Formats: sequence, C-alpha cells, structure tokens
Amino acid sequence: MKFDSRGLEVSSESDDAVRAIDHYAHELLSLGTDAVAVQSAADANPDCAMLQACCASTFLYTQTTAGSKRAAPYLARAETRLGDLTEREQMFINAVKVGCAGDFEGALKLYERIIDRWPRDMVAAKLAEFHFFQTGLASRQLEMMGKAAAANPDVSHVIAMHAFALELNAERERADKVARAALAIDPDTMWAQHCRAHVFAGQSRIAEGIAAMEQYAPSWNKFSHYTVAHNWFHLATLYLSDLRFDDVRNAYRKYIWRYSPDAVVEQTDAILLLWYLELAGEKVESEWRAIAPHIRTNARDTLFPFLNCIYLYALTRAGETREVASALDGMTRHAEKQTGGLAHVWNDIGVPLARGCVAFASGHYDRASELLQPILNDVPCVGGSDEQRGVFAESHLVSLIRAGRKAEARAALADHIARRPETALERRWAEMI
Repeated sequence: MKFDSRGLEVSSESDDAVRAIDHYAHELLSLGTDAVAVQSAADANPDCAMLQACCASTFLYTQTTAGSKRAAPYLARAETRLGDLTEREQMFINAVKVGCAGDFEGALKLYERIIDRWPRDMVAAKLAEFHFFQTGLASRQLEMMGKAAAANPDVSHVIAMHAFALELNAERERADKVARAALAIDPDTMWAQHCRAHVFAGQSRIAEGIAAMEQYAPSWNKFSHYTVAHNWFHLATLYLSDLRFDDVRNAYRKYIWRYSPDAVVEQTDAILLLWYLELAGEKVESEWRAIAPHIRTNARDTLFPFLNCIYLYALTRAGETREVASALDGMTRHAEKQTGGLAHVWNDIGVPLARGCVAFASGHYDRASELLQPILNDVPCVGGSDEQRGVFAESHLVSLIRAGRKAEARAALADHIARRPETALERRWAEMI
C-alpha cells in the first residue's frame, strides 16, 4: 500500500505508479499539456488499478460515445483487481466506468460520496466537474466544490473550481473574490482566469474584462491548446459585446479554429463564437461550410443535448438540410426511449430546443421563438456553461426582433439585461427594436 501526494491510499507497491497518478492529477487540474502521459504509465503498470482508472477517465473528455468506449480495456484491467482495493478506489473505478457509459447521474452520485468522505481526492472532484457541465446541476456542483476547496486550501486549482461553481450559481462577486484568491497562490491558475472571464461577461464589466484577459493571454501558451482556444473564445465574446468584430474574427482565425478541427472542444468554441457573431448581425457563411465536414458524425451522437443543438445549428447554417433532418430524427428517437429524469432532459427540453435552433438557423423566426420561449428557464439541464447556453436566450431575443414582435422583444431584452449595465451590443438590439 502506498499513498499519493494528497495522503490518499493507493493499492500498489510501485512508486512509479503513484508518481504517475500524482502527475496526472496535477496535469488534469492545471489544464497542462501532459495529461496523456497517464496512458503510457498505465500500460507500464498494468497491476495498478487506480492508474488504469485514471487513464480511462481521459477518454471522457472526447465528448463522444465512440471515444468513451476506448476506456474499456483500461477499466477491464482495473476491475480484475477490485477485490484487493480500498473502498475509495472501488467507488472511483465504478464512477469512471458509469461515466464512460453515459450515466452521468450515476457517476456524480459516486463522486459526491467520495468527496464527502475523502475531500482531498482532487481527481474525483475534477471529473465530477465535467459531468456537472454535461448536466447543468450547478447547485450540487457548488456544494461539492465548497467541500473540496475547504479540504485543499493550498491548491489554487481546487479553489478555482470552487470559484467557477460560485459563478455558475450567479454568485459572481464572491466568485471573483475566490478566483483572485486562487491567482494570489499561483498567477497561472488557468481555471481562475477562466472563471473571471465568465464573471466579467455576467456583470457587463467589458472593458475591465478585456484588459484582464489580454494581460493573462501571454501565459496561455504553456497550457493545452484547448485551454488557449477556450480562453480566447471568452476574450472574443467580450470583444463582441463591445462590437469589436475585427478582433473577434482575428481571435477565431488565430487561436480557435483549425488546430484540432475534429475535436469536440474545438468545434464547440468555433460554432458558438460564429453563432454569437451572427446574433450580432455579422455574416459568416464560408466558415460554416468549413466546419460542416468535421461535425457530421458527431451530430448523430446522443451524449448530451447541448452538443446536438449546436451541431444542428451549424449544419443548418451550412445548408446541409438532409444531414440536419437525419440527425434530428435520430435525436428524437433517442429522446423517446428515455425514462425518468432523462425523459425530461431529452424529450421535454432537448428536442424542442434543437428544433428551435434549426428554425432560427433557417430564418423561421416566429417558429423559433414559439419553440424556445417555453423552455428557456429549463435549458441548463441540457448541459453547457452559462455563457455557452447564452446563444439560446439570445436566439430567442433576436428571433423576436427579426419577426417584428417589438413588445415581446423589448421584454425579452429587459429580462436578458436584468440589473446589470447594458453592453454596446445590447444597445444595438434596443435600437433595432
């Protein structure tokens, strides 16, 4: 029996295996470039079940059913040792397994039990954070991350996870304070910088946000490309709020698209940024045609509805009506098979949302507003972050504007702005109304 750097038991006699687990934990939490090293370490230490499970967890981030299936051999290795493992290790392996199988709620219940009893298990907290992203269960996320942060006050990356959970629960002032506390420990805490980008947007602190993110940007090169691209996505949306369209397009060309165009994470940032550009009134037809070949297969996957919705929007804008009809039909059939809470997520919210996105992308604005309006309050359950899901609310608003429904558009814009200052983009929408 060995212990990892957080004092957690590891059922292994190999110091190399434990060091590999620690390395993976650091790379996963810090968003570093070497998390994939866990795969060669797992192959070199087949008897360490926790190392096999850590390796299997990397496939969750492919955000595809096919990608998650690649975890199977590593999970099989881990399960051959289950009888020799601690209770925490058994729960962790089972959580990774059900998460890879698409049972996000089952995985979250196991991770919540782990953090209740072993709150220094940072990998469990980080993997749970990803499943919270897929399910939109922000209040449970905040409860877990508060426990993890309290047990790991010296780890800036865990503190940043707590900050982000606060932001997703609209506790933005506190989120910014906690994020800055993480940055005081380590200025290169990427997740804290990312959290602040959400806060700046959510509070309409546009000029301050642009200045801060531009100041952070030179440090991003040391992290994974996805991290670079995603932070540039957030900086670009701040530019967009200020109607700086050339800066938005420059960010898209230089930092976001064409590095790993078949990766879901890159596709997501690219689609959402182009969508936001169109909502602001810009034209981006050629970009949709460039994206389309890379997303056709993923559009037919049914991992969580947020992805289906953004893929269907992009394919519609690219003019691929047959692909859209086929993928939407597959999504509908999948939704009809769901039971319990998943029936609500897929059938009641996911499918109408997807149809609303397709209607909006097709220029059927009355139809889009009718589909989107009744479900906007329930949209978090389809997955995605608050800023990513913002395209749905803004599409509803713009559909009302373009349909000439001025009174409803005026009310929707007021709800959208709420009590924060309005941005330059929102002033433009108000003028259009």
